[in-house]
Amino acid sequence: MEICEVKGCNQPGQRHHIVFRSQGGLDFKLNYKYLCPEHHTGNESPHKKKEIDLRYKREMQMELLALFFEDTYTLNQIIELIGNDRKNLEKRFKKVPNIASQYKREDIVRALMGGRLYQ
Repeated sequence: MEICEVKGCNQPGQRHHIVFRSQGGLDFKLNYKYLCPEHHTGNESPHKKKEIDLRYKREMQMELLALFFEDTYTLNQIIELIGNDRKNLEKRFKKVPNIASQYKREDIVRALMGGRLYQ
């Protein structure tokens, strides 16, 4: 059982998609945060407070930028790094610009963030 990731909370956590599936989020480890019911859907949650939602998205984006530190990657390298299933990533990256099957770092992060970057 996973514990809520909010500092000071030791309650059992539920899996929260940082980039919601409705926003184009995929199922991979960096897109999850474990939150107790109050921190997941309560008044102090990313579902109720935009600033919390945006903070989690920015944190995820920074983690992706740290993970993808080279200029370009192949789809196989992307799959290896995030551990997602090939079929889902092939579908996601079908329309992502590439040169000789090499994807640029920023385009990879944007695709994994549901099509946008957060400032």
